[in-house]
Amino acid sequence: MPYRFLIVLLLVSLSACSFQMQVLTPDPSVTITAPTPTTFSSTELLSATPSPLPTFTPTVASGNLSIHPIRFSPNGTYIDVADGIPAGSRKTYSVNALKGQVMSVSILQSLEGDWVYIPMEIVGADGSTLCPPIVNTECTFWRGILPSTQEYLITLTPVNAVNFTLRVAINPPGVATQSFQYLSQGGKASFSYTDEFAPVRFPGAEVYKIDPELTMDFIDTKFYLNTNLLEAFLLFGSSSAGEMLQNCTQPISFGGPESIVGEETVNGVKFVHSQGGGVSAGNIYEQTYYRAAYQGVCYEVTFFVHYGNIGAYSPDVGVKEFDHEELLQKFEGILSTLIIK
Repeated sequence: MPYRFLIVLLLVSLSACSFQMQVLTPDPSVTITAPTPTTFSSTELLSATPSPLPTFTPTVASGNLSIHPIRFSPNGTYIDVADGIPAGSRKTYSVNALKGQVMSVSILQSLEGDWVYIPMEIVGADGSTLCPPIVNTECTFWRGILPSTQEYLITLTPVNAVNFTLRVAINPPGVATQSFQYLSQGGKASFSYTDEFAPVRFPGAEVYKIDPELTMDFIDTKFYLNTNLLEAFLLFGSSSAGEMLQNCTQPISFGGPESIVGEETVNGVKFVHSQGGGVSAGNIYEQTYYRAAYQGVCYEVTFFVHYGNIGAYSPDVGVKEFDHEELLQKFEGILSTLIIK
């Protein structure tokens, strides 16, 4: 399982646009209800600001490194750049932003071919480094507050050839988060999520019952720095297959034993809530599932969290426990917006 930040740590056992969202803590006795989301016009990832087409005007920097400027449409707050990089190559993009703005950078790989590890580097024109945030580490995404007004360079160096979509989101000055909306492939389900999450290709083992049509990586960098959190994903899938529908809410054994916790109603639809997970070589894996059979379709929402056993880290490396409760609330915040027709 690839880590979000490959931090070199010494383990004891060894010689890595709505701008605020209300969240709810799960409780079997609570009915979760959210405002009806806006009407969607596509089955693609959407936001209140239409996704502008990327504009590239390659320039040549020192060392013969070609730089591809990214330009947002007027009043645009994010852009999805569809691109590809051959094996043994790298690519650099540039974007201008203001001090204090929140910027996030993530990569959605093509579902064709094998998953590819794509480390990135983000540096300012002044030589400052945002990603990776710590020396001798690597990162595959970045989200944080920009330290100064300048041009930032984003360099991707995949280990193999890969096609991908690079998402760069920059929130308006003074805005903490922006929201995106998703309409399911069948057009019967929709929900919203903040820029703390980003669409990605799931790199892990099969821990779900239904193949996810959307996987979102939790990309808030500060949650990972100097903590034992390694990766966190939300997966959404649906299926109308007869056998799947018949056994929709039953537990599975993928990724470790699973047990039913109770039932929760989300915007009028009753979901079975269950939990699973496992432990391996100092790694802890947690899965939280919400499944519902509704109007001839089985829906599955999975929260997947992977972190290190805090007791396995040497005390002198300064690693602390991540805020487990706050992360769960962010997942539940997305679930609370799920509308099924």
